[in-house]
Amino acid sequence: MTCERARDLAPGYVLDALDRNEEVAVRAHLATCPERHPEFAALGEVVPSLLELGDLELVEPPVSLGPRIMAAAAADLGAHPRRAAEAAPASAAPATASAPLPFPSADERETRRLSQRATRLDWAMRIAAVIAIVAVGAWGIGLQRQLDTARTFDTAVATVLQSAAQPGARTVVLAPAAGASATGIGAVGPDGRVVLAMRGLAPTTGSQVYEAWVIVGQKPVAVGGFTADANGTAAFTTRAADAPAGAVIALTLEPNPGNTAPLGPVVSAGAPLGPAGATS
Repeated sequence: MTCERARDLAPGYVLDALDRNEEVAVRAHLATCPERHPEFAALGEVVPSLLELGDLELVEPPVSLGPRIMAAAAADLGAHPRRAAEAAPASAAPATASAPLPFPSADERETRRLSQRATRLDWAMRIAAVIAIVAVGAWGIGLQRQLDTARTFDTAVATVLQSAAQPGARTVVLAPAAGASATGIGAVGPDGRVVLAMRGLAPTTGSQVYEAWVIVGQKPVAVGGFTADANGTAAFTTRAADAPAGAVIALTLEPNPGNTAPLGPVVSAGAPLGPAGATS
């Protein structure tokens, strides 16, 4: 049993419509396969509800219903003779009473009920197949998004390492503040520009920005801001600033850009380390 074959059989499995051998094979595959099969859970939550529609039973109408309908129709045509003339063809022969249609027997109703049940099962299987395709597709999209996020962060880290290789550059590791998850790595270049590679950032909304600060003593200096999307990664290069030994590089989440003093919470911070061979 391959993963592809198991996915093909997923709709029938959750509907309990497989034969015994296929059911056993799918169950054994799910128990031993190292890959996850989220499509089974997705189908198991949605598809069975398609079969919970009650069986519709045909009910024989009362004997008086037919005459009442015919009497109402005759009264309507009598009140609107022009409508009756337009509805009847010019060459129409005199109407003759037609034989009443026989009401289906109990056997015929049971046959129809089983046919309706089979039709619903057929449609449920088709819908289940579509849901399986969508579930597998969404799973693949999720994996692709994770790969794209990893590639974006790797590219940002490569930029940081390139900056850190310059003579006199210093590196900084940014750790998350309490209640935050943002982490990153940066390099403070010889000109004081800070190159950052961040991940785990909460997406910004509205006018929010992440502002980078160089803090010397108790005096923070804003050196530039950026936004973050749903991937939570960012690559950013700040403006040049004086960052002597003992300075701290920090990120805050600001309600709007252009603030000269932090208004939002610190989400990540770290102190630059001296270049190789330095004593600071």
